[in-house]
Amino acid sequence: MAAARVQGPKPKHVPLRRCVVCRASSPKATLLRLVRDADGSFKLDPGSVAGGRGAYVCRTCAAEPNEKRLRQAFRSQAAQVSALLTAVQAVAGQSNDSGIRTEA
Repeated sequence: MAAARVQGPKPKHVPLRRCVVCRASSPKATLLRLVRDADGSFKLDPGSVAGGRGAYVCRTCAAEPNEKRLRQAFRSQAAQVSALLTAVQAVAGQSNDSGIRTEA
């Protein structure tokens, strides 16, 4: 006689995204999303709601930006993205009330 299978709840799907700098896959909630505006500048998208394709950067790459890898990932906007990541880390270091999640 076959034993009845007891099935528990399905594990919740966790979307993974890849950091464009170090190429490591991580859960989407732990990465910073950068989006390009219509004028060509990059901005931080903390809620992941801006339209278009976004680029994800992990927190370790944002804390210590590697210029060579940023140039490979963002081409001519690497200096702008580096300045943005530095500003984000400065704001996150001052206050956690800014809406930017700093813990994993």
